[in-house]
Amino acid sequence: MAFGISGSTEKSQMLGSDVTVAYLDGYRGFASDYNVTALTPCVRVLGQYKGVCKDELVGGQDSNQMHTASRDNGINIITFRRSLISPDPGDMPYPTEGSIYVIWAMGRLDHNKEPTFHDIYPKTDIRVELGRNESSSNCFSFTRSDTQLREPWAKGQIYDKTIRTFKAYLGPSGGKRGYQGATGQTSTSLAWYINGLLAPELWLRRGLTYSFRVYGGNNPHSAEFYHPLIITDEPHGGFDRLSDEAQSKVRVLTGVEYSRRGRPRPTAAGPLCLAKHKDLTDRRLDDDFPSFRKFNRSLIYTCEEVQHGVENPRDR
Repeated sequence: MAFGISGSTEKSQMLGSDVTVAYLDGYRGFASDYNVTALTPCVRVLGQYKGVCKDELVGGQDSNQMHTASRDNGINIITFRRSLISPDPGDMPYPTEGSIYVIWAMGRLDHNKEPTFHDIYPKTDIRVELGRNESSSNCFSFTRSDTQLREPWAKGQIYDKTIRTFKAYLGPSGGKRGYQGATGQTSTSLAWYINGLLAPELWLRRGLTYSFRVYGGNNPHSAEFYHPLIITDEPHGGFDRLSDEAQSKVRVLTGVEYSRRGRPRPTAAGPLCLAKHKDLTDRRLDDDFPSFRKFNRSLIYTCEEVQHGVENPRDR
């Protein structure tokens, strides 16, 4: 769960916000200090970290001090403290009176205990009045979300022996019935679409050459829309987010070449083709679609008119 000061003084906005990401791991509680500089997991862009990153990675410090952590009647309760005016320039000051806009969200952590795209977040702006003199409480009781999981959408498969070329572009991950339901893993807000299918299984024949036309964005300055295609044996993906030591243990099949110093460099980056929700669409309702086909028909598609990236991997 995450809570913090909005990135805007006029509304609740996650971009630019200063938040605490808190969770329980067994009996131990954590409340880590984060900055949100882009709506994407923390990635290294041209030597700098951008996205939902811990303050320690972006030149700051973790200003939070854990106090208590417990679980009572199915509710995680974590308390921590932080100076109202932090010496860390990346932390926003908490005023002692007046009102501020805040944000909150709840979601899942990935295998590295880092936040992924959140499942639950408010629909409206939230403003908190600080320094109130009223003795009455305006708090309300917790509500419980529906924990019954719906059947995942049918997993896409491409096994036609005549197909030699695959078109890869980006689109929404489709909630719990989409990428999460098909793979059992957490996801970011975007996922790969191959030949119009969401993260499908590809059946390839040994000894044949296949081409991937890559439309994942080729602007390395963009933390959110720069996605070279890299094929590895790492089950969780995110090769560029791994440490140098972790990358050395991954078998790269295609999409990367190495410099003389042994540094990996992506080779399959192309212009951005993006499937996205229509304006004012609430993506929290993605799970209401009975099938991926109907969900896919609700999206709109945009594509840059630029030469795409191409990879021609052989089975290795």
